[in-house]
Parts: sequence; C-alpha cells; structure tokens
Amino acid sequence: MSETKDEALKDEKVTEVPEKDSVDEKDDKKSVKEDKKTKKTHVEVENEKLKARVAELEQKVKSDAEEYLKARADLDNIRKRLIEQSKEDRKYASQSLINDLITPLDMLSKVINMTQNPTPEVQNFLFGFKMISDQINDILSRDGVKEIKALNEEFDPKFMQAMSKEKVDGVKPGQVIEVLQTGYMYKEHLLRPAMVKVSE
Repeated sequence: MSETKDEALKDEKVTEVPEKDSVDEKDDKKSVKEDKKTKKTHVEVENEKLKARVAELEQKVKSDAEEYLKARADLDNIRKRLIEQSKEDRKYASQSLINDLITPLDMLSKVINMTQNPTPEVQNFLFGFKMISDQINDILSRDGVKEIKALNEEFDPKFMQAMSKEKVDGVKPGQVIEVLQTGYMYKEHLLRPAMVKVSE
C-alpha cells in the first residue's frame, strides 16, 4: 500500500509539474510576443523619425541648391555688368580731357576767323594757329569727336539748344539760321549741344 501511495504521489508530482511548466511557457511566449510588438512599434517610430529627417534634409538640399543657383546667376550678372562697364570706361576714357579742350579750341577758331585784312606778320601767326587747330581737330576726330552739323538743318532738341528765334523770309520755320557755338559728339555721347538761332 505504501508503494501505491508513493506511486500516486509521484504521479501527482509529475502531473503538477508539467501543468506549471506549460503555464510558464505560455506566459513566456506571451511576453515574447508583447516584446516583439513593442520592439516593432519602437522600430516603426524610429523609421518614421528617420523618414521625416530624410525629407527635411532633402528639402534643405533642394533649398540650398536653389540658393546656390540664384547666387551663381547674380554673380554672373555682376561679372557681365562689370565687363560692360569696363569696356564703356575704356571707350570713353578721354571724354573729360576732350571736354576740357573744346572751349580753348573754339576760342582758337574764333581768333583765326575774326581778323580781316591782317598784316603779313599777323597773317603768319594766323597761319600757324590754323595749323595747330587743324592738327588738334584731326587728333580729336580720330578719337571719335565729331562736330554737330547744325547750320541750315532742321532744329533737333536732342543735339541743339535754341538761344533765339528770328523770322527770315524764304526760310521755313524751325530751321537753324546761325550757329552761335559749335556742338560736339564724342562717339555716341553728346559732349556739348550746338547753340543756335532758329527761324520762326
């Protein structure tokens, strides 16, 4: 009988232990599944954060690329403007000097043309002055200085300044009848307008 009790006890222990083990295994499996779920959710959150960061960085790269292209275009425009300005400056480098020479040239021209019936000595001086005046005018014309032709032309306010008006028979209104001061162009720039008298 004692053997049967012992055997019965063993059987009970054997049956009890597996029941406990199976419950523990189920709990372990459950916790592993929960852990997996937690880990998966955590990974998904990290992925979303990384995707958001990648999108942000891509936007920044795009924005920086646009800024770079704008800056490069601005730099190219500035460079082109400076080159054009440099060409313009070289083209008109002599303008200030020529402006300063025009008035003395006008005075020299008036001296040459004002004396009538000069003595032989004065005639020699006038001949020398005329040669000097012609040489200077030749140098200036080679550099692009041109006299504005105004006499007997129609008045043009872009290149002429009317100082007075006068009615003249046989002359149509608005025509230049007298040049009081010669006007000059330097290449495409107006150095000085011609001062003129215009018919009414």
